[in-house]
Amino acid sequence: MSTLTSPSLKKNALLSDIRLALSFLLPLVTFPYVSRILGTDGVGKVEFANSFAQYFVLFTALGIPTYGIREVSRVRDDSFLLSKTVAELSLILVFTVFAGYVVYFACIFFIPFFNSEPRLFLIVAPTIILSDFSFEWFYQGIENQRYITVRYIFIKLAQLVLIFAFIKQTADYLKYALILVGLNAVSSVFNIAHLRKYVHFVPYKCLELKKHLRPILVIFASVVAVSIYTQLDTVMIGFFRGNGEVGIYTAANRVVRIVIALVTSLSSVIIPKLVSALKNNHLDEYKNLLDKSLSFVLLLALPCIFGILVCADDIILLFAGSGFESAIFSIRLLCPIILIVGLASFVGLQVLYANKKEKYYTVAVSVAATVNFVSNFIMIPKIGQVGAVFGTLIAETVGLCIMSFLGRVFLMEAELKVHVWKYFLGAGVMGIAVFLLKRFFVSVEFPMAARLSVCVLAGAVLYALMMILLRESLCINLLRQVMNKIELKSRGIK
Repeated sequence: MSTLTSPSLKKNALLSDIRLALSFLLPLVTFPYVSRILGTDGVGKVEFANSFAQYFVLFTALGIPTYGIREVSRVRDDSFLLSKTVAELSLILVFTVFAGYVVYFACIFFIPFFNSEPRLFLIVAPTIILSDFSFEWFYQGIENQRYITVRYIFIKLAQLVLIFAFIKQTADYLKYALILVGLNAVSSVFNIAHLRKYVHFVPYKCLELKKHLRPILVIFASVVAVSIYTQLDTVMIGFFRGNGEVGIYTAANRVVRIVIALVTSLSSVIIPKLVSALKNNHLDEYKNLLDKSLSFVLLLALPCIFGILVCADDIILLFAGSGFESAIFSIRLLCPIILIVGLASFVGLQVLYANKKEKYYTVAVSVAATVNFVSNFIMIPKIGQVGAVFGTLIAETVGLCIMSFLGRVFLMEAELKVHVWKYFLGAGVMGIAVFLLKRFFVSVEFPMAARLSVCVLAGAVLYALMMILLRESLCINLLRQVMNKIELKSRGIK
């Protein structure tokens, strides 16, 4: 038996935030460039093909990316059980990936709709096996955030260099797709090579595949449902309204999803710790973790929503460029899901899933997915990508309400002590101040990029000051830690 050291929540959260900072900053550089070079049609083609491939990733992976985190975190201290679990889940993936490719290539070669871009769909085809065998769930389960972060930085910087080096004209959308897939391949190779450090060979006779099937399928049902209102909208817009509207929707949706990734970033870090606390019956630690997590969601989500509402035009025009003006209204309409999805992640993954109540989560997202599909089917043909925005808003709200109702007992037992009003007050004051500041800059014809930068910086500073004045727990703790370090440094103590 071996024991893997468990990094602190603070360290894991810091490493996760580094990745999220890059995931936020790099698209601000690359997407404006790509959207200007490829245009709405080029961006739409790649996004549609990628969304189509991601559906096969979804079905072939079953629920393993989510299930694997929990199972690995439970057996991480036993070398044999850890290796056995990885081998069992990997073997299941072998069968599902093979079946997935049979269906994928049948669609590409025999359905006329895909005949217009056969090369593009062949380029994105490796996404299926590369994503399924990336073993992200393994590294998250053992809480090796350092390795994940180092690899992520390398891949993202390589993506930045390659995009600016090779994407030069509208016809380069195939090169763009190839860059995305190629770097995905490099990431998976790194993961597999590094995996040998933790796992060893386990004879086939020792493997037990059946015990994983039922929980995987339960989680899989919820993953499929969630994907319906995170990816199906793009596919349905492509079918009903064409690549141009896919490009418009992508501009708004991508900005919002980047922020959502930031708001929900703590989930992958905190789930292993919640599972461990419940396993060892450390209920006070479990409740404290939930308090911190909910505070984190509210602390980040609300100012981001107010900021996007005020600065949507500048964000879209800088992020996507001319030709994407229709996305300004869409991003304003879509941004409330930042809070809704953040709360759904908290209730669904950190409360229900950690307590082995994934069936409740599955019911909620399945109903929400049905609502989303029906809404999209009715509204997209009539009002285009705006219909997809409405469908997403309705579906996410329905899902959160059902999760909260089904998990009400666990939420009450958590005894949450979060003062929600503080975050609304702070974000509201910030939003009003940024609105007035922006109006002043527009009146004096201040350059757009500088205007947005100053508004973001001023808003962040004002919001931070409001949180300190309101004695928000996370900010106060962070401030105390900084002050203690400054004091120790002034005394010459390291």
